Amino acid sequence: MVLLSGIRGQDNAVRYLSNSLAHGRISNGYLFAGPQGVGKALAARAFLMALMCPKSGRSGACGECPVCGKVGALEHPDIMWIRPGKNRTIRIDDIRRAKDRLHLKPYESPVSACVIEDADMMTPVASNALLKLLEEPPGRSLLILISSRRELLLPTVVSRCEEVRFQYLSAAETKDIIMRHSDMDEETACFLGYLSEGSPGRALELTDKKILARRNGIADFMEKMAGEKDASCLNWDREGREELLGDLELLMTLCRDIVMVNEGLAELALDKGTMNGRLYDLFKEYSPDRTYGMMERLIKLKRDLEGNVNPRLVAQVLPRELCGEKRSGLNRGRT
Repeated sequence: MVLLSGIRGQDNAVRYLSNSLAHGRISNGYLFAGPQGVGKALAARAFLMALMCPKSGRSGACGECPVCGKVGALEHPDIMWIRPGKNRTIRIDDIRRAKDRLHLKPYESPVSACVIEDADMMTPVASNALLKLLEEPPGRSLLILISSRRELLLPTVVSRCEEVRFQYLSAAETKDIIMRHSDMDEETACFLGYLSEGSPGRALELTDKKILARRNGIADFMEKMAGEKDASCLNWDREGREELLGDLELLMTLCRDIVMVNEGLAELALDKGTMNGRLYDLFKEYSPDRTYGMMERLIKLKRDLEGNVNPRLVAQVLPRELCGEKRSGLNRGRT
């Protein structure tokens, strides 16, 4: 159970919410906005716990009473949680249910609350229904919208909420959170913290996607590629867009580490496991200029892929990009 004071790396957001609680200035609507996987939903739960806990004081909720237990377990009768359904949308029926719940008198707390996760996934009709609810909120109600894509929300919805901004965490904070919630060693946690760009949630998702096993798979492929006289005869061994984006991230991390090690800065390498393996041996003779050139080509390739270039074409040219051969035909492969 995480209290508001235990939210890591979000000092400004925690300070704002704590001050609102201390002075009794609670809005009818909040928007928790910021990157995916940095603690927005966790902070919403901790905020509601502090608001509803009968023993709540200047330091927040007690974290021990039955009310705190119910909020922490998402089982409190006065709190409704809405998430996108199987079709990855939040529909008007969800908003109607929220409206009905918020108009009810709270069972055992000061307010009736509704939390809408991934609020940017609302259909247009649902967004307009929510806008009406924000314009005319029931007297003892609280709405918390959570979004990592604020720009997709209606501007009128955003303007009627108190916005609480969340940010990416530092590498050290991300590493600590990963280690606390897994049995990962420090070196691996540090690597995933960097790869996730300061998002503990994304880092833990990467472990579920077996990113570390994929790292070894890339080593096998590149060893095979190094043994070929003509790399243009090879295609990359994966062709899915999301898979390729992940592979490009791993390869760019490798380039950075190669430069660090070759410059005598091995302690700054992010993926120390790779630095001690055969993948690094394939590139340890590269000059900094050659490695930087490879990284620039990978960055351009990633932008092409994000710009809707055909993933199969990216898989075809990736071995040539790693070898420094001329790029060709990417713009003709847009879909």
